[in-house]
Amino acid sequence: MKKYGGENMNVALARNEYKNAKSNALNSKSENFEAVSIALRHLLESMTALKDAESPEDREPLFEKSLTSIYFLQKCLDFEAGGDLAKNLFRVYEFSRQAVLDFVLREKGSENMDKSIEYVTLIVDGWNGIEDSV
Repeated sequence: MKKYGGENMNVALARNEYKNAKSNALNSKSENFEAVSIALRHLLESMTALKDAESPEDREPLFEKSLTSIYFLQKCLDFEAGGDLAKNLFRVYEFSRQAVLDFVLREKGSENMDKSIEYVTLIVDGWNGIEDSV
């Protein structure tokens, strides 16, 4: 085998691949964190604006944005690694989805929207609190 700078070339290549994989994993983790942060922020903003919107024309894009954000957040959950936390987040997102549907399609009161906005605000606050560890 060829020597590379006093080390076996295979060891040097393996070390380099490990560094690249580690760097890519950290970048991926950071990008995933940012994507979830954006979705949470969009969800909170769109649900709050939806609750305050007066006309159906104003509600439609906010309705779509809310449901899209919820769907994205649900798809991001890792039930194997996340355990009970992932299950509970799914329940909150599902509650929020139902609150949005009820609010817009069934013209029910805003009580569940208020609760949902409160829950999502807590999630956003918690998510922002872990930002430094990512």
